[in-house]
Amino acid sequence: MAERVVARPRGAFGTAGRRGLWELELRASIRRRRALAIKLVFPLVLAVPLALTGAPQFFAAMLLTVLIAMVGTVGTGVSLTRARGAGWLDRLAVLPLGRWRVALELFLAGWVVDCLQATLLILVLEAAQRPDPLTLFSTWLLSLATLAFSGALGLAVATLTDNPGEAMLVLAVVLAPMLFLSGLFTGVPASGPRYWVAQLLPFSYLQNAFQLVLHGNPPYGSDPQFLLAAAAFLVVGAGAAAALGRPLLARGA
Repeated sequence: MAERVVARPRGAFGTAGRRGLWELELRASIRRRRALAIKLVFPLVLAVPLALTGAPQFFAAMLLTVLIAMVGTVGTGVSLTRARGAGWLDRLAVLPLGRWRVALELFLAGWVVDCLQATLLILVLEAAQRPDPLTLFSTWLLSLATLAFSGALGLAVATLTDNPGEAMLVLAVVLAPMLFLSGLFTGVPASGPRYWVAQLLPFSYLQNAFQLVLHGNPPYGSDPQFLLAAAAFLVVGAGAAAALGRPLLARGA
């Protein structure tokens, strides 16, 4: 959830096209070893106590889901708004690449780092809980898909402002109702509008998947459903990131 680094193009902009902008972004993040270490350790601060203390499965799953949601939205939203304020997005906008591709590669580089964080969290749960391998695998994929969906939300907020503090407020206003409608705090009703809204958001699936990993009894969901949901939300996240390329790079131009 810490700040990410947006690569600063040097020399000919064509270099980014040959090597891949996402690769340059990822290398920039890896070079900041201290920041990277903080990012990787951060999820474990919450995951380790929850996995080892026998916390109630519903609340533990809720906190883990909120953690995944915050990692994706805040990491992407704040880093890209800060990049716009520094003028780097304006420079990236003149690369000889489609704007959809620039946005998608920025999104991809951040998502890869987020996936490392989620993978460490899943490994902790595997070591502490020893869940069914298929359940663990489907939960891992669903975590990555939720990070993609959350990252697209953060990217959308970055099209609205170049102030990181304002981006944080907008993200809270957008994300909190989504988490509530996903049933994280009160559960999902058996029927009605809130039930159907929850089916359209990844957070409800992820909370149920975490409950299974923690040997709880979620109200709905199974490994095949989680795998299907993961595939759907990966496509939605990547598609949304590409579609937001024009407004992301056009602002301030």
